[in-house]
Amino acid sequence: MKNITLFLVAAFVILFTSCEYDNYEAPNTTLTGRMVYDGQPVNVKNNQVSFHLYEPGWELSASTYLTVQVAQDGTFSASVYTGKTYKLIRIENVGPWENPTAADTITVENCRSGQTVDIPVTPYYLLDNAAITCSNKVVSGTCSVRQIAGGRNIEFVGLYAGRNVIIDDSYNFGGTAGSITTAAAAGDQVSLQLDLSGLSVNSTSDSLPSTGFIYARMGLKIEGIDAMVYTEPFKVSI
Repeated sequence: MKNITLFLVAAFVILFTSCEYDNYEAPNTTLTGRMVYDGQPVNVKNNQVSFHLYEPGWELSASTYLTVQVAQDGTFSASVYTGKTYKLIRIENVGPWENPTAADTITVENCRSGQTVDIPVTPYYLLDNAAITCSNKVVSGTCSVRQIAGGRNIEFVGLYAGRNVIIDDSYNFGGTAGSITTAAAAGDQVSLQLDLSGLSVNSTSDSLPSTGFIYARMGLKIEGIDAMVYTEPFKVSI
């Protein structure tokens, strides 16, 4: 009888605790923002760059912060609670920019509905004056390499083309048809071409879409850093 009583008490505690967890309210607003340099968003690879969103008052650990992914246009969004305070903490060795210091942590107090926050970063390099066109199924891209922080070698600059607006060194037509790279240095004007004439028109990921248009953009890879900096994607007719 004693064992049965203990079992029932334990079951009641577990049930009550579970109900307590279930009764927590879900986040009721969205915090949005951008990774910016000089007030302009920095284009990256979709969901490759991230930072930590932390609510003070908890012991700081992997289980008490939210990892927020950054979209390819440099924007982000996270579900939060109105009225709470949050800290936006950049992660070392993540992103094509200088590592953060403690002073780079951003505190958002009394978070309100529709609030936006920009996170300043200092890229090593940026790609300016980008232009991408397509003629006779040949995609041509040009851009200039601008040094910002510098101090690291440029591995290459690439041109990438694919079916969808999410476009980068991983998501493209694949092989030599979907990307091409070249060596580059600060101050260079880079020109690259991709010949898509060998691709057929059908519904597979490595084929041309029947819509008559594709997306392309250029990116810069820095030695020792996985994350690349990109131009915005261009929608071009084929």
